[in-house]
Amino acid sequence: MDDVRERFQNLHEFLKAARFNLNRNNWDYITGGTETETTLARNRQSLDSIAFKPRVLRNVRTVDCSSTLFGRKVRLPVFIAPVGGLQLFWEGGVATVAEAAGEFGVPMMQSSATEPPLEEVAKRAPKADKIFQLYVRGDDTWVNDVVHRAVDNGFNAFCITVDTQAYSRRERDIATWAR
Repeated sequence: MDDVRERFQNLHEFLKAARFNLNRNNWDYITGGTETETTLARNRQSLDSIAFKPRVLRNVRTVDCSSTLFGRKVRLPVFIAPVGGLQLFWEGGVATVAEAAGEFGVPMMQSSATEPPLEEVAKRAPKADKIFQLYVRGDDTWVNDVVHRAVDNGFNAFCITVDTQAYSRRERDIATWAR
């Protein structure tokens, strides 16, 4: 961890290293969005509109950033969002992310469109507060099987995604492939 803190001082340095280390397809996937990327641009604009007022020389001995999510205490009022295909970007995929989330004390959400399977994630990250995002891609029997597997393996909440019967159209990818 100290090596990372010394190597990267800001987000721009992370992005530069990521761009250097990823092939074009993986870079476009992780930095892009669906369709014309309008939602991606709006999200970026919304985040950029938030301004924090720096305060210095304040007593921070009793600051408590913890919160609750679904009745469970979390270290910070955030959780790690699901990323389909995460195994393309980091060895161990979502299991490595779950281990880090468990160590740090923030919840994480595993996409059903990533590896390794939920059983391995549960085994590698027993301390993590795990949420499962289920892309419905089968009949009721299939959904029930996945739900029972997740519950049996310690996932304590669900995000059921039902609006994606087909993989999304990514215009950035189309433009890249057309070259």
